[in-house]
Amino acid sequence: MVKRLENKVAIVTGGISGIGKAIAKDFLAEGAKVVITGRRETLGTQVAKELGSEEQVRYIKQDVSQEAEWDNVVTTTINQFGHWDILVNNAGIGGSGQLIAQTSLADWQKVININLTGNFLGVRAALNRMESGAIVNVSSVLGIIASMIGTGSYAASKGGTRLLTKAAAVEAIKMGKEIRVNSVHPGLVATDIVTDDVRTALSHSKDPIPTIGEPKDIAKAVTYLASDEAAYTTGTELVVDGGALAGRH
Repeated sequence: MVKRLENKVAIVTGGISGIGKAIAKDFLAEGAKVVITGRRETLGTQVAKELGSEEQVRYIKQDVSQEAEWDNVVTTTINQFGHWDILVNNAGIGGSGQLIAQTSLADWQKVININLTGNFLGVRAALNRMESGAIVNVSSVLGIIASMIGTGSYAASKGGTRLLTKAAAVEAIKMGKEIRVNSVHPGLVATDIVTDDVRTALSHSKDPIPTIGEPKDIAKAVTYLASDEAAYTTGTELVVDGGALAGRH
């Protein structure tokens, strides 16, 4: 395997399960040093040991919606590995599944705080503390088209992430920094966030590929955007959805 991320240091939020864990695994295989974060400390410690040695991977407990915790993660990463080159804003939660008319303010704010504000805090930290490198924000196809009822807060957070990505890409250039900022938009992927109801609905789908994707499918897309192979790519959105959007009528 070509070590596309050799000598790179990455932070992957939500890196202890699902898509985030797959991203961390692929980054390590490509030669990167990786810090994975998440709120479940026992699981995070276990996953870090599973993925590699302490010289390769480290877990840090983090709630991405908390400003002070971002400072701790970034400072600890730089202190241990000497620099910071890649940020993957992957941490996220699903919504309540309720219609907008029935969504409480508390449920709305919970989703926005983690899925959008958490990404803002990460992007801001990267723009201030990285001179060059890559930011990859994991959004969703629901950040492009709100095609499912009961996903109002989730779609809003992912759509916000999509435009935050584009704004940050332009601002990074204006700041004179060689930082590329892109977003990845998965379709349905086999993670804990996909409910049984969604899986059932998919079985009746008319999408070109009526199956659920795997975390590794998204990880490969993220690795490309994080690597120097994507040196001319910034402010763009990469959809990985089995043709779902392409096949819409």
